Amino acid sequence: LTRNILTPHLQAVFSPYGHISKIDLPVYPKSGQNKGKAALEFTDASAAQKAVSHMDGGQLDGAIVHVVLSSES
Repeated sequence: LTRNILTPHLQAVFSPYGHISKIDLPVYPKSGQNKGKAALEFTDASAAQKAVSHMDGGQLDGAIVHVVLSSES
């Protein structure tokens, strides 16, 4: 992710695929800029799969994004 991306951006881009229950966007403490990655949790597995299908390899703020499913912890 580019440093311009904020949580509201991710919410706006990914919410059309389903309800997002959690967004984790780690930031550097001093600058407040994101660390270039994020984790989104959807309430429905099929919504997460739709997000992967539509967004993996797509662009967000001019950068190509890689969207993958993570295993449950």
